[in-house]
Amino acid sequence: MRTFSHTVASDDTAARVGSGDLEVLATPRLIAWCEAAAFEVCRGSVEGDRTTVGTFVKFEHVKGSPVGAEVLIQCAEPISDGRRLVCFVSVTDAEGEDLGHGELHRAVVDAERFLSKCQRIA
Repeated sequence: MRTFSHTVASDDTAARVGSGDLEVLATPRLIAWCEAAAFEVCRGSVEGDRTTVGTFVKFEHVKGSPVGAEVLIQCAEPISDGRRLVCFVSVTDAEGEDLGHGELHRAVVDAERFLSKCQRIA
């Protein structure tokens, strides 16, 4: 289990990112932080020119966090089914109160091959 810490800034609020009108941590920002945590944890599970890409998020955000609050994301080591890594995350505030929890899936891909299949926009 690895822990990642973030402090809520005004740019992280629902009002700023457009997912609401309150000055509290936006759910999309929290999910992005969880995705970043899962990516970092999964890095140790892939070799060479392989990487991971996010494919699925299931997340419940249960409590708001004001600007200035510290948010701790705990990400468990991934569970592998061969081509996919599954990470479970739990999010608390500095006092240990539950802010949310979820499950994130990441596909293991060959970076060059993956990029060659992406549609290029000129």
